[in-house]
Amino acid sequence: MKSIKSADMVRKKKDAARNIFKTSFTLLLIVFAFTMSSPSSFFQILNPAMAAGSLTSVVILPSNNIGNTRTTYDIYFKTATTGTIKTIHMIFPPSFDVSGSNKLIERSGIGSGTLSTPSSTTLIYTVSNPVSVPAGTTIRLEIGRILNSNVGGNFQVSVSTVNTIPTIIDGPTKSLSFSIKRITGNDVSPQFMIRKTLYDDDAGHTHGWDPDSSTTAYAISDSEFSGVSNSEFVSVMISNGNPVFCATAGADAGLFVVYCNSAPGNSAQLDYIITKLPAHVVTSTASSSLSMSSSAYASLQDNGLINTQDETASEFP
Repeated sequence: MKSIKSADMVRKKKDAARNIFKTSFTLLLIVFAFTMSSPSSFFQILNPAMAAGSLTSVVILPSNNIGNTRTTYDIYFKTATTGTIKTIHMIFPPSFDVSGSNKLIERSGIGSGTLSTPSSTTLIYTVSNPVSVPAGTTIRLEIGRILNSNVGGNFQVSVSTVNTIPTIIDGPTKSLSFSIKRITGNDVSPQFMIRKTLYDDDAGHTHGWDPDSSTTAYAISDSEFSGVSNSEFVSVMISNGNPVFCATAGADAGLFVVYCNSAPGNSAQLDYIITKLPAHVVTSTASSSLSMSSSAYASLQDNGLINTQDETASEFP
């Protein structure tokens, strides 16, 4: 009986030693994995849910969609993952130029920070004092002096958020498409502006231009001028003589008057431009310059990013 009990005790001791060895070996493997890899990759192995998510409601709104012009952009997106955002990366298509875009006009949903442009198509917003940003937070950046694409078309911007390690929190996620229009000669009617020149000669005298160093007002006849002051105006410039400041006023159909602060000298040249505008100008380019696509607008409304009272700020570069 004693020999049976003794054998049983020996077996239990061996089992306990084997379990201790397995536990120690497992812990050793964990320590080895931790020391041989970065903390970020280690925790990503333990927590697959920490992998980068996809931003939602990524919308890009230019205040002006005319090609090759500097304009202000509103950049909206909603976070998918809770994390400490240190930087926001925005990558524009190759035909854009953000190298002069160092002006942050406004922000919301994120702490104060600065803009940098490591390349002509990449904007990085760096948060000065990063804190944890909850999932589902709407972030808006209003950035000025972005040079629109020099070609027309529909474009997307890639946006991602990065933590302090640094590793990507969410993204890169492409925005909804927005359009840029390239103005061509067909977009502007040549009849809007007419430029003419009168010299101090017989032809100029016939139209009322006869500078003599004593006269300060001239009635200029031109059949192109209709005399409708609300839709037409004339700008003038005097050259080939002493500097003279002149202004104009419509007198009647086919006739406008040039008033000068001093008398133009002999041989002075009169250059003038007649600008003709309808009572209310609406062209396809101008009317769409502050518009957004229906899908972008719907996305912003559905996600509570804007309401019908919102106004997009603009900038004069």
